Amino acid sequence: MGGIGAGVLVAALLAAGVAGFGPWRARQLTKEGAALLSEGRYAAAARTLARAVALAPDDARAHFQLGLAYAELGERAAALGHFEDAVRLAPRRAQYEIGLAGLLLETGRLPEAVAHLRAALALEPHAADVRLLMAETLRRTGDRAGMTREYRTAMRLAGASALGALAREQLHDAEATGP
Repeated sequence: MGGIGAGVLVAALLAAGVAGFGPWRARQLTKEGAALLSEGRYAAAARTLARAVALAPDDARAHFQLGLAYAELGERAAALGHFEDAVRLAPRRAQYEIGLAGLLLETGRLPEAVAHLRAALALEPHAADVRLLMAETLRRTGDRAGMTREYRTAMRLAGASALGALAREQLHDAEATGP
């Protein structure tokens, strides 16, 4: 290699940030972190994904995955911050809106959850699962008309699938319990 060792060259590239090594490494770390998440190794995933975010702070996917890891670890405030970053960095990704809405729903921030679910539905209006989540969120806010509309839309979109059956069952239960 002409007198320069491979280690010296890699160190020089890292120091200079040449050839996009930082973003490339961040993508690799994000993939590793996602794999750790799927294995249920949440603390290891959080450590790996935090490194990815440090290397590429504008990477929405890394923020979203880190938010998932923190949510699984019960670190709601940290999860919320990373979900918000993901939505800010990639506002046209319904998945990020849904993740943020789910955490807001868990923490009782219902109006904000509704707003993010509406944003997700604007991007994916035919997503029966998101309609079902919206129906449940509206039920919790006391908006029975909105809840019924969303359950019925979910049933129509999901048809005879298990999701459609779940929407029918939840609508029936909600109607049986009254206001």
